[in-house]
Amino acid sequence: MANDEKLASDQDGEHGSLIVLAILALIVGAASGFVGALFLLSLQWADRFRDVIIVWSHSKAFAGFLVVSIVCAAVAAIAAWLVSRFSPHASGSGIPHVEAVLDGQLPQAPFRIIPVKFVGGLLAIGAGLALG
Repeated sequence: MANDEKLASDQDGEHGSLIVLAILALIVGAASGFVGALFLLSLQWADRFRDVIIVWSHSKAFAGFLVVSIVCAAVAAIAAWLVSRFSPHASGSGIPHVEAVLDGQLPQAPFRIIPVKFVGGLLAIGAGLALG
């Protein structure tokens, strides 16, 4: 192998780059787990809130039905607006976009996709929509 064809791991020393990679993997894994747990807790809160509204609506007959329908439609519309306004890449599962990025067909999605998917998903699922 020629000197100018050395891999990046060979230049930094294989053990040094593996340690950095392991530390980064731990940080990313912990951050991902925290965000996932926060999303799950938020979904549980939204589910309880929706249940309270539905129980309340049963005592109001048709007016309760209208309130629940309008609130759920408005929350779903806000979720759709967030996605279309701030991060169109957030629509869908994201798997086709990741594959296109890996193939070099599309640029990487911006960082703002994370809060948009978090808040948009929370609002949409909280309103009773199914995701995934």
